[in-house]
Order: sequence, then C-alpha cells, then structure tokens
Amino acid sequence: MAKRAPVVIEVLNKVTAVSVEKHTGKNWDQWIKILNEQGAKNLSHKEIVALLGKRTFKMKEWWRQIVTSGYEVHIGRRQEGRNQKGELSATVSRTFYISADKLWKLLESAEGQAVWLKPLSHFKFKAKNVFETEDGYFGEIRTMKEGERLRMSWQDPEWHKPTIVQVYVMGREENKSMLAFMHDGIKDTRSKAAIRERWNEAVNALSEMTPAAPVRKKKS
Repeated sequence: MAKRAPVVIEVLNKVTAVSVEKHTGKNWDQWIKILNEQGAKNLSHKEIVALLGKRTFKMKEWWRQIVTSGYEVHIGRRQEGRNQKGELSATVSRTFYISADKLWKLLESAEGQAVWLKPLSHFKFKAKNVFETEDGYFGEIRTMKEGERLRMSWQDPEWHKPTIVQVYVMGREENKSMLAFMHDGIKDTRSKAAIRERWNEAVNALSEMTPAAPVRKKKS
C-alpha cells in the first residue's frame, strides 16, 4: 500500500485539515491542488462556490463556502476572518442530536424563534418576509432553500448599512445535524465579538431544547 503524503497545510481560515477532510473527503493540500488545476485563481468567490457544487465534487453549500474561503486565504485574496470584500465576518456552529428536518422545524417554530432570533412576533420563513427583534435589530429574508439555508439582512439601527446573516442546517446521520451561523459585513472587532456572543447564546439556547449527546458506552 502506497504511503499517504504528509499534510503540509494544517489550518486555513481557522479550519483544520482534519475537519475539512472529515466533511469533504479531502484535506487542504488536496483542495488547493484541485482548485489550482481548475483555474480557481482566476475565478470569483461565487464562481469557485459554484464549481465546488458541480457533480464532480458533490459538496454541500456550507463546506463549499468554507473551502472557497480557505483557498482565498491561501492565495492571498482575503484575510483570515474577513469576507471577500475585506469586511469582518463571524462564524458559529454546533452539532445537534436531532435530524436536519427536525432542526429546521425548530428554527422556524415560534418556540425556536423566541430563543435564537427573538422577533417581536413569529413569522414564516419566506423570501421578502421581514422581522424586528426585541432589542431593536431588523431585517428581511433575502433567499432561502427550504430545510437547508436562510440568507437574511441584519440591520443594526446604529450602522449605516445592513450586514448579512446566513443560517445553514446540515444533516449528518439519522439523528445528527449541524447548525451554522455565518455573519458577514461587520464593521469592527468590538461588534464582531458582540455578534459572536449573540449567535453563541442562540445555539446554546437551542441546544437546551434538544436531546444531549448520547453517552458512549465504554468498551469492556
């Protein structure tokens, strides 16, 4: 059996080679090589994401974004922790021990919205539907893919333009899924810290509404 080449790139954009390989089947070294061969240096962020979504790769959208961002950091197109426009971004994710379908329904339910979004009133996930939170933020659902993704504007009344929040739900196993918040367009590091704390509180609150991780039996 041929020896596997050693991993050179251990971490890109705060995501480890181990994590990337676990979820996409390839590590950072392999993805960098593939994307270089595909001419990705001459493609935009959106075009690379689309490339990774082709049948050849069959990658889920969340990981398309992760791999694309890591590649752009590697080639010097973007700075770590920033989006393609150079604005700050914050990402929070958590594993849940329910199916992706149940997790999506929880997010959209009145009980779920009350803990992760805290809107003044419950609303249905649908493009162009608007919301306002109890603490004064407001926004609109821009696009969505039922059961998988929400993209919505997020307006801080003290900021001159809205930021963008993307919410991803990804199935892993029969009763296991992942929830991720990606918040782009943040103006400064202080705001980024506050936003990360907000979404951390959101996933913590949702976790309390769902089953805990199953206890693994020790081998005798």
